[in-house]
Amino acid sequence: MTGLLARVLAPARRALAGAGVALLAVGAIAVVAAPAEAAGPRPNFQMPFPCGETWRLATYYGHDDYDIDMTYTGGASSGRPILASYAGTVTFAGWTTGGGWYVVVDHGGGWRTSYAHMIESPPVRVGQWVSTGQQLGRVGSTGNSTGPHLHYEQTRDGVKTEAYFNGVPSGITSDGSSNTGPLYVSGPVSPARNMTSQNCGQVSSNRQVYESGSHSGWQMLPVNSITGSATASMVMGTNKLLYTVNDGRVYEASSDTGWRNLWTGISGVSNNALAVINVDGVKYIYTVIGGMVHEAASNNGWRNLNTGISGASPNALAAISLNGVKIIYTVVGGSVHEAASNNGWRNLNSGISGVSANALAAINLNGVKIVYTVAGGSVHEAASNAGWRNLWTGISGVSNDALAVIDFNGVKHIYTVAGGMVHEAASNNGWRNLNSGVRGAGVSATSLNGVKILYTI
Repeated sequence: MTGLLARVLAPARRALAGAGVALLAVGAIAVVAAPAEAAGPRPNFQMPFPCGETWRLATYYGHDDYDIDMTYTGGASSGRPILASYAGTVTFAGWTTGGGWYVVVDHGGGWRTSYAHMIESPPVRVGQWVSTGQQLGRVGSTGNSTGPHLHYEQTRDGVKTEAYFNGVPSGITSDGSSNTGPLYVSGPVSPARNMTSQNCGQVSSNRQVYESGSHSGWQMLPVNSITGSATASMVMGTNKLLYTVNDGRVYEASSDTGWRNLWTGISGVSNNALAVINVDGVKYIYTVIGGMVHEAASNNGWRNLNTGISGASPNALAAISLNGVKIIYTVVGGSVHEAASNNGWRNLNSGISGVSANALAAINLNGVKIVYTVAGGSVHEAASNAGWRNLWTGISGVSNDALAVIDFNGVKHIYTVAGGMVHEAASNNGWRNLNSGVRGAGVSATSLNGVKILYTI
């Protein structure tokens, strides 16, 4: 964002500053901030980008002190997701001439963050509560901008201040000019630096969904503008099907219709538990509402019916089919339970215990039911033909909040998240956990025509 507006407003700023009022320049409007509010402790702000991404932070002469321009170091910046640095309430979501599409979030205690030049109208609205890591929009070059980047600010009691991320100062302070403000930080233009996002943890908010295929070196491609807090995927024929949860609603998108994202009509579900299976051409969606597992079928207009399975974690769910029988796995009180459609959905304790309530995956491999769990950052495998003995795979150091598995040509493949990156381990390679290069905090997996496919958020 150019310093032209700052120079035009400089006299007004000085006058208002003398009256004890701060003036912020946002786009082509001047926003008069309220008098000092005795700001509370600095929130633990995070980088406004997905976990593990590295961005270049920079400023330039005449840019206003403490303003930061952020560009992605791993490729094009345009279209990349912009996340909330910390939880708060949206106080502005709209357009101005200078800022283009932008968002302001009030974090309480006198602290705010601003995100400018978004590529399109932001998906959040004024008054909406957003959590840390929730997507606010996508990087663009709207308004007074010379190229795709995120213009970012942190303010304290209405006055700009040096941005901190995960407790670390950004180092972007001075723009080297005494003619921009409202503050003046002496010294030359702050040197650019790279920082890696630690905006990690369980996905509890909507983020951009990406598709990556093993045939293209796991290149990450956004799936249109589809966002969600949980994903599930499967293949029917030659068609890839993607299911997402967005603010408690379940959506379905398919590759044969250009990924048009259609609401199934299912609503009110947990944002973090989702499973899908195909049984004889009928699509089944499983969700959790108030600890109760619900089933919806494509041949029944997606009516979401309570199975009677109760006490289930709202953050972990898996489903498979075996000889036409639908089988659901849940975590209840730290133990994995199994319920089958041919047994009235009686939810039976498998004996697998001490596992994360936020990660669960299952497959049917040649008639054997296999369940995968995470305990203390380590992945375990249990099989129905071995009395559900829960054995450590050797995979460790992974997130307790993400897990996926597929049977790929008879080989078991496990997908986990470590340090914000999706890792792949295969049973025919001693479960060596290899970094795929795909970023994300959540993952689902499927395969088609010899290609392994990941969907990440």
